[in-house]
Amino acid sequence: MLQSPADLQRRKRELRLRIGRLRRRIDRHARAVQREGERLLSWRTVVRQLPGNAVLAAFGFGLALAAGLSARSIARWVGLRMMRHSLRQGQRFVWAELHRIWSASSPRPTAAEEAVGHD
Repeated sequence: MLQSPADLQRRKRELRLRIGRLRRRIDRHARAVQREGERLLSWRTVVRQLPGNAVLAAFGFGLALAAGLSARSIARWVGLRMMRHSLRQGQRFVWAELHRIWSASSPRPTAAEEAVGHD
C-alpha cells in the first residue's frame, strides 16, 4: 500500500519529534547519573555524612605525621589505627550509598507483572 507524500512527511515529523524527546530524556537521565556519581565520590559528602569519622581520620593522620617515621612510636601506631578505623567506616558508608543507588535505579515490577508471576 503506497502512502501519499503528505503522509510520509507527517510520519517523518512524528518520528523526528519522538526521537528528539527520547534524546532529551536520555540526556536528562545521563546528567542525573553523572551528578549522583560526582556527589557520591565527593569527599564533602563523606565528611557531611560522617563528621566524627572525618575528624578522627584527620586527627589520626596528624598524629601519625607528628610521630615521624619511627615505626616504634606509640603515637604513630595510635594515629594509624585511628585513621584505618575511620577509613573503614567511610568505606562502609560508600558501599551502603552505592547499594541504595543500585536499588533505586532497578526497575520495579508493575502490579500486573507481579500477578502474572504468581499464577
